[in-house]
Amino acid sequence: MEKLNINKGRLGLSLRVPILFIALGCLMFTNLFFTGDRWKKIVFGAILILYGLFRIYKARKKIRNMT
Repeated sequence: MEKLNINKGRLGLSLRVPILFIALGCLMFTNLFFTGDRWKKIVFGAILILYGLFRIYKARKKIRNMT
């Protein structure tokens, strides 16, 4: 039986979760799910996208240090 490696699971999540942040940020630009003040949606969506890009950068940096 193969031993479960928790680091691989954490690494997988660290690559998938930022994509969800970016997708949610893009959804903020539409009127599909969120209603309200237009400028607040744009600012909050941009912050979510930038945070998602930052998390992807950190995950890639961690992957490079592991090898």
